[in-house]
Amino acid sequence: MTTEDLYKNSFDGYRVDPPPGVWKGVNRRLATKSFLTPGLGHFNILYVAAAAAIAVAVMWPTSDSTIPADTGNQAISVSDSATGDHDQTSRQQPSYNENVAGGISVSNPKYNGNLHKTEQKSDSPAQHAPSDTAAEPSVAATSSEPEIHRTTHSQQPMPDFTSAFHASQHEGCAPLTIILHNLSQNTEYSQWSLGNGETSYEQDLSVTYDEPGTYIISLRSVSGTYAKTSYDTIRVSAHQHAEIAVAISGMTIIAEARNVSGGSIVWDFGDKTQLMGKKNSHTYSAPGVYDITLTVTNDVCTDTITKRITIKEPEFSIKFPNAIVASRSGRNAGNYNSASPESKAFFVPKGNIDNISKYSLAIYTRDGKQVFATSNPRDAWNGYYNDMLLPRGVYVYKCQYEFINGESYNINGYITLLWE
Repeated sequence: MTTEDLYKNSFDGYRVDPPPGVWKGVNRRLATKSFLTPGLGHFNILYVAAAAAIAVAVMWPTSDSTIPADTGNQAISVSDSATGDHDQTSRQQPSYNENVAGGISVSNPKYNGNLHKTEQKSDSPAQHAPSDTAAEPSVAATSSEPEIHRTTHSQQPMPDFTSAFHASQHEGCAPLTIILHNLSQNTEYSQWSLGNGETSYEQDLSVTYDEPGTYIISLRSVSGTYAKTSYDTIRVSAHQHAEIAVAISGMTIIAEARNVSGGSIVWDFGDKTQLMGKKNSHTYSAPGVYDITLTVTNDVCTDTITKRITIKEPEFSIKFPNAIVASRSGRNAGNYNSASPESKAFFVPKGNIDNISKYSLAIYTRDGKQVFATSNPRDAWNGYYNDMLLPRGVYVYKCQYEFINGESYNINGYITLLWE
């Protein structure tokens, strides 16, 4: 038996238990060692780290871009990951606010070769590369379900531009043609509204108004997202379509303007004589062909028309009838103007009586009693005396007259009075 065996035997049945805290410390160290030791048979720190990494990869967003509130009409496009081309899915007509507030932008505003660009914000420039196509937000094609990123709009200060135009005329008669010149500056394009339902995008243009009326022309000039409009008024008046009515008696005419509603009326009788008024009488000094011109002017329009007349050489002779047939139904008017020249009920000279400058006529019974007398060649004897029908029979007349050319005559004759 060795010394070692003697010591072992001496301690048989002897047990010393350590304090409880010692065992807790030993167990904690053993658990830590086991957790940190790699192995497929137990769950350790490596599995925890791998699970955390997978969770972060799944939940982490692919873009930091924020989606702002929609502040206006936006065109949404989809990017092709292979070619980078943009297929625009919204094509709207340009819509410009006259007074933009809150950063309202323009939908698809491409005119005259100028493209209005909207501002796109992104926290990840690598994911949102710049594109030549403006106003179209990009979409990251990293999955089968593309993620759409909207653009943001910020209010830009109003650019320095003007809207103005010039009209060659502001009033006139229909049809009225005017020339419009666009004087706007620093604008991208302008739109005309001509007041007759027509519009135009031309720089300068000519427009004809066929109907009378008042037309308001507007020119809307656009720069960026702002627009200014200028206005002007055109008055178109109607013609009066006046007519000339002429009555000729010897060397004298009576001219009247018809279909005239007002304004200034001026006559030119073609012999350097001018008169004003709706109706005028004029005597020519010599025969000939004359152009009568009538000019009618209202507050806007001037109408001019011409009528040609012929003044013939006057006749210096008259004739008296040798019988009349008086009416027994009552006294007839004794003025030649109210009777037909062919009437057989009146005794009056026939011929160019307008050329008579002096005239005297007297009618007597056969026994010398005067029954009619006048100094007007237009006054006619109707067979009555003091409102009484005279007896049938033969009467005597005496007449003295002188023409405007100085010729004078003194004649006597007989007239037979009959009853109807």
